[in-house]
Amino acid sequence: MLTKTKKLFFIAAASYLLVIVGQTGYAIYDNLPVSKSNNYAFDYLFDMVQHDGANETTIGEIAIYLLVPMIGAALAIYIKNSHELYSIVSRIGWSRFFRKSIKYTFWSAVILYWLGCLLEMLIINIFYHPFVYQPFARDILIRGDGYFSLNNAVNLLIKTTLNGFGWGIFALFIFSLALFVKKNSLCFCLGPIVGYLITILGYLVEDIGGTVCVISNIWDIVNIMNPIEKNIMVENPLPAIYYLNYATTAIFYLTLTAVLLRIWYMKNVERG
Repeated sequence: MLTKTKKLFFIAAASYLLVIVGQTGYAIYDNLPVSKSNNYAFDYLFDMVQHDGANETTIGEIAIYLLVPMIGAALAIYIKNSHELYSIVSRIGWSRFFRKSIKYTFWSAVILYWLGCLLEMLIINIFYHPFVYQPFARDILIRGDGYFSLNNAVNLLIKTTLNGFGWGIFALFIFSLALFVKKNSLCFCLGPIVGYLITILGYLVEDIGGTVCVISNIWDIVNIMNPIEKNIMVENPLPAIYYLNYATTAIFYLTLTAVLLRIWYMKNVERG
């Protein structure tokens, strides 16, 4: 079973990275007119292929919602839905089962996302435009680009790190929901289902506007998946606004995940 599981993990990860290659290739083709003398061409295209970016394809969006959240949670979900759960828990205990499941779910999502980012950077650097180091890019302020730091190398590092942690948090949330679903096929589709439901809800709330729209920003998952691409209701926001949105949404989903895990735990412990 373990060997088969490793093969499935490898196939899923390889499939995701292949989608990344195709999506990045399409973005390069779509943005060829960008001037080769533009020092920010690398940064520009990298942003375009991130989640919610202009060049994120439908296939790429489905793949990241489907595979990233479940790559580390799949084994725990399979065990939970089979007859092996209580025999495993009797040997290692509930606490260890949850710790290992949470660790694998979070870090598998984060690492898979980071691998995808490294692949994107490599392809863009070779086939589109090399990364040009800008120690203090004041013209970013003039253009009004979203940023975490005017040093574009630091900016790239912070974006990639925070986005990766955001996908890890989303993966934990999907794992906590999957615990309540008894069919494996439905569990593995939860990422796209929940992701698109949150997106649709966000569009509906935007049409309402006002206070409801401001409050809804708390559960907007893009705040942690790619905060720079979020249409924040402040013109040319400072980095502090992005950090605030990120922290608020992260705390919201971590709290909701903890509550769901606790409910499932108590329900199964009481059942014996």
